[in-house]
Formats: sequence, structure tokens, C-alpha cells
Amino acid sequence: MPELPEVQTIVNYLSKKVVGLKITDAWTDRPKTLKQAGGLISFKKQIKNKKILSVRRRAKYIVVDIEGKKTIFIHQKISGHLLYGKWKVASGKWESIVSGPLKDDKQNGYIRFMLMLNNGYQLALSDLRRFGKVILVDDDKVKDLKEIRDLGPEPLEINFEQFKELFRSSTSKHRKRGRIKQILMDPTFIAGIGNIYADEILWDSGFHPLSRVENLNTSDLRKIFNGIAKILKKAIKYQGSSIDDYRIPSGEKGKFQDIQNAYQLIGKKCKKRDSGIMERLKLGGRSAHFCSKHQILK
Repeated sequence: MPELPEVQTIVNYLSKKVVGLKITDAWTDRPKTLKQAGGLISFKKQIKNKKILSVRRRAKYIVVDIEGKKTIFIHQKISGHLLYGKWKVASGKWESIVSGPLKDDKQNGYIRFMLMLNNGYQLALSDLRRFGKVILVDDDKVKDLKEIRDLGPEPLEINFEQFKELFRSSTSKHRKRGRIKQILMDPTFIAGIGNIYADEILWDSGFHPLSRVENLNTSDLRKIFNGIAKILKKAIKYQGSSIDDYRIPSGEKGKFQDIQNAYQLIGKKCKKRDSGIMERLKLGGRSAHFCSKHQILK
């Protein structure tokens, strides 16, 4: 699933391309994609000829503000990614008329949803596994969507004191309990950090994924906080990680996978050059990749 850097990359790209344009039409290949009473017909009536005012991110979700009192909320899910280009129908299937990765990369060929724009381009959702969804919601109810209402803070929008306070229980002054990797991946604790970047953050800050947060002191939390900012900003700079399905809206791959230090590097020498070998363990049904040489278990 696209994590914070991938979604922010998409938002940054689309903000330059689609803001100010009007939506002229919409299409989907199946009703389930649109979580909309009245389906596609109702959706089209409410978004037609509306100008796109902004494209923003909340956690791993994309929020498209349009004219009027409605907002388009997009959850790309496991394999979905938004693309910006031009397509035509050929043999019953959408085919890119723009040469390059939009046409040649098969990960960009699973078009499930599309917004037609008044400049002749389209905004499309390619989604191999068909789990992505689009919701048209009242502006004042976006914050009440079940995907958003219980989310923790944005990791790049809080300071260290606010981050440190997250490790206190909301009902007492006792410290939060649990394994640090699972805590970082909990969207109700802090938003947008998934499997890839939790591994990278812990590798960078030097903590074993099984470390218990109740054993971390202020200095430890500072290292993790700094690691979060460093890794997420670097991943945004490199336009995210395209190990699997994710692509940027031009159809190209992100480049962060080329410089990753932990995720899926099992059996490789640790890039810290500490004589460690990268290992993997199972944690809460997910894999954790780490170097036992420099990542301290606390």
C-alpha cells in the first residue's frame, strides 16, 4: 500500500497539473469503486463542471477539494495509484495515447476509475487488485469519515514535545506499551507510516523492531523522531518506493527503493558497515527487516 511518501509524491505532482481545471465527466468499470449513493450517475451530476481547488493528503489518503460543498476522497488501497495522462478505449480497454511508462508499464494498465478534465487530460486510478475506492462527501463531513476520524497526528507536522507526549497514555501519565515497530505502524498513534518506512526509520535510529516503547528514554525517542523526519523527507525527495505496484502520476517508478537500507534486504551486509547481516522476523503478521548488530533491543 502506498505510504506517506508515495501519497505525498502523488499530491505534489497533481497539485501542479490539475488544480484550476474543471471535471467534465467520470467513468468507472464497477459500481463498488464508488462509495456513492446513486452510483456513477449521481456522482457525475455532482462533480460535472466543478473546478479542482486543491489536492492534499491526510495520512495515506488523497483529498481533492472541488467547487461547491463536496470533496472527492480517494483511498488507493493496496495496489492503486493515480495517473495523469491521456487514454482512449481500444478493444474495450483503456489504452494510453501518451508514449512511455503510461503505455508500456503493465502496472499502469489496470484503469478502474477516471475523471475527464477540460484540458483534454484524464486523472485515472490504476488498481490491479480492485480494492481502491472513491467517496464523494460533504466538505464538513470529511473529518468524520471512518478512515480519517481516529487518525493520529501527521509525523512531519509535530514537534518533538508533541511526539514524546504520544507515548503517554491518554488516560494517565503511564507510558504507552508495545513493540516500537507496531506502534509506529499504528495509524491511530501516528499517521502514514507503514511497513517500509518503519523498517527504514528503526534502521536509521538504531532500534530493534521488537524494542518495547516503555523501555525507551527521552534520548531514544529523540533519535526515532529525528529518524522519522529524515527518512520520510528523503523518501519524498526520491518520489517514494516502487518495489511493487506504486508509480508516480506520470507512470514512472519512484526511486527510493534504490537507496533503501533495510526493507527486503535479507541476507545483505548492513550498509552501516558494522559487519552485521540484514535479518527478517515476523511481527504482528508483518515482516520486520533489521540489523541485529547496531539495532539495539530495549
